[in-house]
Amino acid sequence: MLNSSVAPVVTTEFPSPPTPAGPYPSDPDEDTLRTWLGGVGAQRVVARPGPLHGLHDLAAGWSLECPSGLPDHLVQFVTAGACTVSAEGEHRPLTAGSVLWIRPGAPFVLRGAGHRPTTVHRFRLTGDPATDAPLGPALCLEDAWDLRAPLDALTAELPSTLPYRDELVRGLLLVLFSALFRRASWRPGGVLLSASARYAVEDYVDSTLAQRPRVSDLARVAGLSPDYFTRVFRRTFGAPPREWIVARRIQRAAVLLQRHDRSVAQVAAELGYTDSFLFSRQFKAVTGLAPQNYRSRAGRSAARTVGG
Repeated sequence: MLNSSVAPVVTTEFPSPPTPAGPYPSDPDEDTLRTWLGGVGAQRVVARPGPLHGLHDLAAGWSLECPSGLPDHLVQFVTAGACTVSAEGEHRPLTAGSVLWIRPGAPFVLRGAGHRPTTVHRFRLTGDPATDAPLGPALCLEDAWDLRAPLDALTAELPSTLPYRDELVRGLLLVLFSALFRRASWRPGGVLLSASARYAVEDYVDSTLAQRPRVSDLARVAGLSPDYFTRVFRRTFGAPPREWIVARRIQRAAVLLQRHDRSVAQVAAELGYTDSFLFSRQFKAVTGLAPQNYRSRAGRSAARTVGG
């Protein structure tokens, strides 16, 4: 249900949260973050009605001030309009598609930006001082539209009384927060390619596999310098651009080999390989099998499936 803000300015005081257990580390490791994820579950979702739960259409000029922070985690997704957040001495704009995550005990101020209403999607999780301690005070991510789907699904599932509701809610929370950790990397300089840049690069590579696209071409598509693009690309995809392009080409080759309407040499040529030995070597390096062996195994698997 969409809740409309009546008063243009809202200043809200909340109970004081527990004192944070020490300073905020800037670079928690993956094991620490997995420990935090292990404590996420349906029982921690705070579903009380109010300004910090659900979908809200906020009038121009609104504000939400928490000088002592919240006792809970706050996650907010901006679906329309814009606002700003001030937390721990930083001031950040939040445009449509931005997600904000504030941990318990972090003072913050949220304000509407401009003269247009702001639509925000919010929910809270109860805090856990032991596992929350390694998290930074706040996380802001732009162009996070891919996180809208799990947020919408979570909102729809929270009031459900159907079987496996708690399991489904936990799964959605894991999808959401795992994606947040991955996108942010929780490291200084851990910027990732935006969703729009990532899709543009993938589409460009898929349409030019036979032409062997260059890193400079990918950087141009993403609108970044080649050096900076290479660093951000590796954080985003977990591999340098050239290695990723080869893997993408081999994935296409694997699909073509399963069709049995062209030879291995023809598949190699279709993907821009002038040396079939190089193609075979790269194919085996990625899949663990030579192209002909891969085709034979794929054919046997298909035959077993048809035969039941």
